[in-house]
Amino acid sequence: MKYSLNQIQAIIGGKIIGDGDTLITGIASVELAKEGDITFIKNDSLVSYAVSSQASAIVTPREIPSIKKPQIAVENPFMAVTRFMGVIAGERYARPPGTHPTAVISKQAVVGEGCSIGAYVVIDDGVKLGNNVVVYPHAFIGKGSCIGDGSVIHANVTIREDVTCGKRVVIHSNSVIGDDGFGYLPVEGKHVKIPQIGSVEIGDDAEIGAMVTICRAALDKTVIGNGVKIDNHSHIAHNVTIGDNSMLIAYAKIAGSARIGKNVMIAEDVGVTDHATIGDNCIIGGGSNVYKSLEPGSIVWGSPAKSINDEKRVQVLIKKLPEMYNTIKKLAKNNPAK
Repeated sequence: MKYSLNQIQAIIGGKIIGDGDTLITGIASVELAKEGDITFIKNDSLVSYAVSSQASAIVTPREIPSIKKPQIAVENPFMAVTRFMGVIAGERYARPPGTHPTAVISKQAVVGEGCSIGAYVVIDDGVKLGNNVVVYPHAFIGKGSCIGDGSVIHANVTIREDVTCGKRVVIHSNSVIGDDGFGYLPVEGKHVKIPQIGSVEIGDDAEIGAMVTICRAALDKTVIGNGVKIDNHSHIAHNVTIGDNSMLIAYAKIAGSARIGKNVMIAEDVGVTDHATIGDNCIIGGGSNVYKSLEPGSIVWGSPAKSINDEKRVQVLIKKLPEMYNTIKKLAKNNPAK
């Protein structure tokens, strides 16, 4: 990595204060930056860190005279540096177009222009890859699935039959998309499997973490909306719908036929029961279990999930239980039952 400050300014915008030819060879936090690095501070409370930083240049929210080194002053330093990090990541992780000789691609598959197909990838009949799709080694894409332009399928991902992914979808390693939903009928003391013949549909700009499972629907489709972000180790059961721009943090568990609205935030290790409807703009606190539908805009926490204010009161009372118990013991001792 080698950029002049002028080149970085062309990427992130803002105003250069100091030598625009300053050479930047790395990027780091303000605490750990060394000579050659560029760093940033979000606001004036971090100016003291910037003054003592070893970085060669600093992205700041405004011109700060006490920082005696080159600066790029921008309105939102964090967002600006994030933009630059995206450029670095694109260069660092770029994979050359072409198909590895060990990949197995059906003659009935359609592969767009500029795709990169890694070693031991298997692409089945009727698959359609858009332009500039990257498929890392050992991935499998099943019959009839479609992957949109600019998507990235990381190593060891399994995409089963008839899955549709939109544009710029990212699926991280070891995730499984389109496995059978967990559906059985009790018949004469046995569990008889309900065939899962539906599909999965993932919208544009969604990102699916590592070790995530998204099950196919029994009849219709499991839907992951545009811009949805799903963290590692989460499970999305069959026939679930997740609305645009919702976010699920690690270990989220969404049971069958649940409906998650738009712009919903589901924190870590949350469970949502089957057929529940979570309205738009809800926030569900970490470790909660949601056993009933939530109105739009609800903020809940706990197990069972309840209004966050109610749960806070419950937590306060729980902390007082030992004191209350001791008080009751003393009262019982001083006033023995006759």
